[in-house]
Amino acid sequence: MVDVNVEPVAMESATRRGATPQAIRLLMGFIAARAVYAAAKLGLADAIGLKGATAQDLAARLGADASGLERLLRALSGLGVVARGEDGRYRLTPVGVSLRKDAPDSIRDYAIYVHEFLYDLFAELVPGIKEGKPVVEKRLGAPLFSYLQQHAETAALFHAGLANRGRIEAPAILEAVSFAGCRKIADLGGGNGAFFSAILAAYPAVSGVLLERGAAIASARRGEGGPLPRCTLIDGDYFAAVPAGCDAYILKRVLFDHTAEEVVRVLRNCREAMAPHGRVVIVEGLAAVPNEDSLQHLMDLTYLLATTGRMRGQEEYATLLQEAGLRLDRCVATRADVSVLEASRA
Repeated sequence: MVDVNVEPVAMESATRRGATPQAIRLLMGFIAARAVYAAAKLGLADAIGLKGATAQDLAARLGADASGLERLLRALSGLGVVARGEDGRYRLTPVGVSLRKDAPDSIRDYAIYVHEFLYDLFAELVPGIKEGKPVVEKRLGAPLFSYLQQHAETAALFHAGLANRGRIEAPAILEAVSFAGCRKIADLGGGNGAFFSAILAAYPAVSGVLLERGAAIASARRGEGGPLPRCTLIDGDYFAAVPAGCDAYILKRVLFDHTAEEVVRVLRNCREAMAPHGRVVIVEGLAAVPNEDSLQHLMDLTYLLATTGRMRGQEEYATLLQEAGLRLDRCVATRADVSVLEASRA
């Protein structure tokens, strides 16, 4: 029998420890996220510039109400995005600088993508959990990638956001994996080519193939992901076939989108197509362990709502690779929130 006094005592103790205020802050966390999005959408960081600006200055530059903008700036100062000086001017912190469009590690496009594409999906989080399947079709009228093929403007937003993040991750990934000795590389599902552009810049002797669907390939052709010298662009489907004879097949943030059966199909296609000493290079965030404060737990909820895939651990990838006739040779964590898994023929 449960002691009826346990629950009230536990609740009182939790309140004394500050757990209730912490829970309230977690519940209101969406406001902080939306404030950062508003800053990105307004171009606030670019308008502040290097010298800083007052709310009145910024209101004139952005065509916004000075009082409303002051309130946003105060909220952002509490979040560490900007800092208000004694002269009343707001200046960017290092976090704020990352919202500038011209910053080398800019996340402005990513911030807009998250809030103009992913944010609304979370209105369906409870139904998504109950049903255990994506809500994209219910919200958008089509599965994720079918929808993107039909809506070029949304696809551009999607690929720009992911390229933003991919560009930041590229140095960390290239520290963890070497493409020395490769002559030809295939980047499968590589978006607008931002990561592949970094590889080609780092390895001048490498040529490659970027395989993607229509909207992403069109973006790559426009150079929106960066220069792609020595690269053939193919509008194709990695479930059907992949380019033959490559030394490495890159699957960066691709496999989490798909079911286990679909993952094995892609990996088998790579095995059949690769050069004799070829390898598969998987770049993914790995599932975090319970009780760990990790972004990966939150990202897994995103995959639940948006895709048929999920966050997976190293052992799960090893099993899927084995089913495809491949062997996991190494798994290396990077200083970004992804790991690199390299595999070869079993």
